[in-house]
Amino acid sequence: MPAGTTVARLVDEFVATLYQHGIVIDRRTVEQEMRDRIADIAERLGTSPEAVLREHAGRGWGQQMASGVLAQIRNERLLAPAGPPEAPIVG
Repeated sequence: MPAGTTVARLVDEFVATLYQHGIVIDRRTVEQEMRDRIADIAERLGTSPEAVLREHAGRGWGQQMASGVLAQIRNERLLAPAGPPEAPIVG
């Protein structure tokens, strides 16, 4: 079972992980998003946000979330065409 964590620790992990990969993100925005997600999880589980943090979220959860964001960024970049954009066909 996870040891529990706090929103501040999750935000620290998330922001630090992205920063290690050259991405700077607004801490307040991350904190609000984390609070919203934790509230959604709590509602689905029929419990409180505090219980989610205590019983379901552990250290490293923020880092795992950031890793998911990094994977999403990489995938989106892979979808972009390599090289310069094609010139429009004029005819």
